Amino acid sequence: MENQLIGANALKEEFPDLIAPGQFPGLFESFAANSNRFAVLVVRVDDFDKTLEHLGENITSNLLISVARTIEGLSKRLPMSWGQISQDELGCLCQDMDEVSGLALAKELQRKLQVAGEETVSIGLAVYPFWPFEKTNIVDNARKALDHAAFFGPNTVTPFDAVSLNISADKLYQYGDIDGAIEEFKKALAVDPKNVNVHNSLGVCYGVQGKLDEAIDAFETAIHLDPEDVMSTFNLGLAHHKQGNQEKALELFLDAHSLDGDNPDVAYQIGLCYREKDETDSAFEYFQKAAENTRKGAHIFTALAECYQAKEMLREAVKAYEKAIKLNPTNAKSLSALGHLYGVLGENLEIAVVLSRESTRIDPNNGLYRRRLGKLYQQSQDYKNALEQFKMAAELGEDCTDLIKDTENVMGGPVDADPSVDSEQ
Repeated sequence: MENQLIGANALKEEFPDLIAPGQFPGLFESFAANSNRFAVLVVRVDDFDKTLEHLGENITSNLLISVARTIEGLSKRLPMSWGQISQDELGCLCQDMDEVSGLALAKELQRKLQVAGEETVSIGLAVYPFWPFEKTNIVDNARKALDHAAFFGPNTVTPFDAVSLNISADKLYQYGDIDGAIEEFKKALAVDPKNVNVHNSLGVCYGVQGKLDEAIDAFETAIHLDPEDVMSTFNLGLAHHKQGNQEKALELFLDAHSLDGDNPDVAYQIGLCYREKDETDSAFEYFQKAAENTRKGAHIFTALAECYQAKEMLREAVKAYEKAIKLNPTNAKSLSALGHLYGVLGENLEIAVVLSRESTRIDPNNGLYRRRLGKLYQQSQDYKNALEQFKMAAELGEDCTDLIKDTENVMGGPVDADPSVDSEQ
């Protein structure tokens, strides 16, 4: 498999004793066993895949060789071993080197490549000793530092720190490995116990797992470290809300709003709390604030539309539902509600039927949506389809007795609905 790597043959020809990716772990194990203080640099060619795509394999191979030659040159005057870690990564193992010296070496490597006019490299640096990590962790730490470097763009040198672990944990979280993310966040706190962002992120992980007491502890620690941290305050409110402590949650959401009055998620949660308390006017106020500060929150415009409906401001509700559907065309709740409102206003009946029918396609077991669709068919004098929808709605628990009776009377008496009529709704 190693010979299938881009540039592998060219590198081997240039450096017959090259440590290949499969051999690098053994090299590091031997190196670490005989070193009490060392630095590891992981060097990655910037935009490797783009270079390969646009310039081809030969140019890319030459680029790898140029980087390897530069490293080999440095190794002639330093107690350093090196080899290939992966397709686009080379690793340098430097004895008796601390972080300051490691940074200087990394920058020297970059300067030499720039003088040669080659593509740039980014470098992750990790050192030993670095509490609380064992020797065996240091290469992984350097690679995490390299991922950290990617946030700053090409030609970057980044030493391993708590932020590197935070980034690593975030990746695990995105992949769904919540336990792995928690362990990384805990390591980050061992490195930097006062990192507010890490405490907050750890709390989010506990919240996802339903460990709300642990989540609350993490958020409270973050707030203790920085009382003006909006996200920790907001997330603490969410945790209390999940525990059923609505009053405490509302208090925290209002605190977060005082810290950042333009945050739509905060305003939205305040609106939800007020709506749960049946305080429609207050809910409406905060849903409006949320809508004013977002261009992508379909759920916010749906909530605002529902408040407009409660206040019998139907045309304003229509506009809000239209915005919600534009942002999320598959929102069955908004599709059904907008179709219903068009019917109430006696406008756009054909469009109303299309919207309502789509809501039943997305959520076929919602009786309310089918009842609304039936009423639109009835309003459009399509009684067969109306009757079909009313009967299906009744099977789903909606009280449609009078609607079925009225529709059958119009049709000349009780009929058995044709299962083929609009059966895909």
